[in-house]
Amino acid sequence: METKKSGRGFNALIEKEYLEPNSETVLVSESSAIGDYEDSFDNPGSSYLWFGDNHHLDREQVAQVVKALNNWLENKRLEL
Repeated sequence: METKKSGRGFNALIEKEYLEPNSETVLVSESSAIGDYEDSFDNPGSSYLWFGDNHHLDREQVAQVVKALNNWLENKRLEL
């Protein structure tokens, strides 16, 4: 699992482990949607997250996602 920045500057957690070569599955991604928060315009990607579907994660991968989500809540960026 790794963090990757999109062409629009938003971070996403991707997993390559169980896919064909050169493929990526986005597990969680920052959203460009702006929420009703004081700092939303100053911190793009900090209001909402997109979650993928139909992914199996083992315990270690879940721990990585939890760590990234906690970082997003605290620092307004999705990073491992």
